[in-house]
Amino acid sequence: MTNVPIYLSDEAAARIKELTLEKEGAVGVKLSIAQGRGCGGNEYRMERIFQEEPGLDKIIVDNDIALYIPITDSFMMFGMAIDHGRDAVGNEQFIFRNPNEGGRCGCGESFSLDPEKLAKAREDAEKASS
Repeated sequence: MTNVPIYLSDEAAARIKELTLEKEGAVGVKLSIAQGRGCGGNEYRMERIFQEEPGLDKIIVDNDIALYIPITDSFMMFGMAIDHGRDAVGNEQFIFRNPNEGGRCGCGESFSLDPEKLAKAREDAEKASS
């Protein structure tokens, strides 16, 4: 499914491109949800990938550079906006605005997912892919 409605700001797209180009042979960045992590229960994970893998949705960032998302996580990110900027202390970071989140832990690193929002997101994702 390449029509995953996940929105990248220009800053986020530029940073994904930079991260990809920093490692020779990388084709993009994979964004996944690590479940059972952090006090909120889930964390976003980003890592470079060096070849396309089956089971990943692909969002083209620039020419041959892409953001890849495991199909099993796509519906949990349905409608998410990704930005890149600095936090209050000045650290560079990706900023995830996911309408399916139920809450965030105090440090903002981990999050919980709202079951009702997820059910609707799954339904919307199935409609979008048919």
